[in-house]
This record gives sequence, structure tokens and C-alpha cells, in this order.
Amino acid sequence: MIKQRDIEREVGQTLQRLRQERNLILSELATTSQVSTSMISRIENGSVSPSLGTLQALADAMNVPLMALFADTEVSADVHHVKAGEGLMSRRITQGHVHNYLLLGKHGGPGGLFQSARITISKNQSGTLPSYQHEGCVFLYMIMGDAIYRCGTEDFVMATGDTLSFDAKLRHGFCKIMSDEIEFITVSTRPQ
Repeated sequence: MIKQRDIEREVGQTLQRLRQERNLILSELATTSQVSTSMISRIENGSVSPSLGTLQALADAMNVPLMALFADTEVSADVHHVKAGEGLMSRRITQGHVHNYLLLGKHGGPGGLFQSARITISKNQSGTLPSYQHEGCVFLYMIMGDAIYRCGTEDFVMATGDTLSFDAKLRHGFCKIMSDEIEFITVSTRPQ
């Protein structure tokens, strides 16, 4: 059974972590939430049991759900372990293009969304290759094959072993498959 002091400590640690992830100093959070800096400091140190109203004001100021302050990351967290060659079989369908891929991991929470996938695209089935644009970042690793990947107005020749990472606000996607087939891993993040 979790003791009240443990809950206060965990809420305080979570509040401090969320505040620091948002690059907020105590005075900025105090101004936005209308909770005093001394109260925020005492909450973060686990030396006070704050009211739900106070916690709600702090959560609102950081744009997170109230329950995010009660996340006990030492006791519960999602972990995905995918064995070689496995993953959740998925299918991407866009106008003029379809490809299958293995979803390797997907997580979401107050810190944002994260997704990784292993994708294979055949040249003879590529059709109209899709492009994407969203907030966050993308990382690509070419397992095999040759293709051209477009980020904004720049084209990058991608070959086996190459990597590419970029701000996903740029319109991006493969624009030409040059080998019979390409296989790559993509990792993307999005703010929530």
C-alpha cells in the first residue's frame, strides 16, 4: 500500500519533471497558474499535500491532464519489446499508394507521441508515394535499397546504411524508389 507521504513525494517529483520538460522556472509556472512559488517549491519537495484545485491550476498552466501529476513512473510504464522479425502488421493506404509495415513501438503521454516502424516498399507497387507534414521530428535508417527522400525543397539520395533526421514541419516523403525494393526504419515524434 502506498503511504500518503509517498504519494506527495511522487506528485512533487512528477510536477518538477513536467515543469523542467517545459523549460519553466518556478516563477513562470507561478505566474501562469496563480500558485505561489513557495507553494510550488513545497509541492515539488513533497512537504505539503496540495488541494486538487491547486494541482488542477498547475496542470492547466502546463497544458497536461490532472492525472499526469499522479503518474507513478517507478511503478507503471509502458514497455514494448519486439523480437527480431516481429511487430504489429499494419497497412498504410493513401490515394494511389499502399504499403505494409511492422509497427515496432508506439507511446503517447504528456510528453508527446512516439512511433517507430519497419517499412518495405517495392518499386513496382509504389504508385503515388505519399508525403507527410506534422509537428515533431523524424529519423530514418535505410536497411536496404536506394531511393530519393524529399524534405521541403531538398532531395536526399538514400542508400543502405544512410540515416536522415529532420524537423517534421517540412513536407517530407520518398519521391523516387530506385532499387527494386527499399526497407527502412522510421522513428517519429509529435507533441501532444
